Amino acid sequence: MTDETPIGTLSISQNILEDHGTLSERYDLVVAAVSWESRCHAVSALLSGRSDEVLIIHFASSDTEMENRKTGHRATIAGTIANCRFLDLQRSAEFTENAEKLEQEIFRVARMKGRALRVLMDMTCIPKRYLLFLLGLGFRRELFTSIDLLYAEAERYEMGVASIDAARPLGLISEGEWTTSQIPYLESEDYVPDRRNLYISVGAEITQASPIVDRFEPNGLVLYHITEGHRRLPSSVIDRERPALQQLAAFPGVRQEQFELHEVAAVALSVLRNRSAGTTCFAIGPKTHAVAFAIAALADDQIQVVCRTPTTYVVNEVKASGRTYFYRIKDRFDPASFWSE
Repeated sequence: MTDETPIGTLSISQNILEDHGTLSERYDLVVAAVSWESRCHAVSALLSGRSDEVLIIHFASSDTEMENRKTGHRATIAGTIANCRFLDLQRSAEFTENAEKLEQEIFRVARMKGRALRVLMDMTCIPKRYLLFLLGLGFRRELFTSIDLLYAEAERYEMGVASIDAARPLGLISEGEWTTSQIPYLESEDYVPDRRNLYISVGAEITQASPIVDRFEPNGLVLYHITEGHRRLPSSVIDRERPALQQLAAFPGVRQEQFELHEVAAVALSVLRNRSAGTTCFAIGPKTHAVAFAIAALADDQIQVVCRTPTTYVVNEVKASGRTYFYRIKDRFDPASFWSE
């Protein structure tokens, strides 16, 4: 475990989970999600027996194959975590209604406990928009005193063979047009700054970044790359996304930085140290770097986080590599001390 790194009112420590004793024996709430990917239950055994409140999120799917896979993985999770409770939500694209139900669940547990919560979350298959929302909600509303995050690293991403609509854009994990969304609780205090920088976490679908760069016309552009991220991607995806990356790299004054997939504190500190104007963090890369953007936004009210939501997701199998990343994020000014029912 790395030493705690203070960032704003929070602190973060991180490591590659090898000693399960790093986890606390008990938490107030455990959260995870069902997915079509088999890695959605890669760390389920670590969640079992750690809380009386275990919430497993299940987003509905319009695709039959996707829903069938989810149903099978749901059964696996239920068999591993005896006391888990499933929260059935609408498709993940129906954010407003789903977010309201999630918020109600968090408040319910907090009121029942009568204090801010110690949370364990397997973020592996929680959609990025919801992960960021829960982090913002928990720390902005002083509902979390700490959250331990688990992330099962992917072995390799592969292009699926499921039927698709040839008329719609196809990516590694998505199909159709994307819509850009601000994250509640991670908005900037200044909605229309005189100058705005754009920081982008780069992932497998770089083409999706081009429209927002054109729309923002940022004063400064920073690209956060995953060191050796290409190792997990099919060569066809790398070749297809190369023109978009070259276009972004040609932006006047662009700066490019490299970080390991597991690095969260370093990415958050980079954002905070380099910010010179109102900043939008565009989280289209890995979830780990999205968490870093959230931490930076929670530390600086001139930073906002946005992400993009696809029309639908593609049914691709993603297996866990066997490596699990662990993060502990704590409120350095424990909100439990001024929680009131």
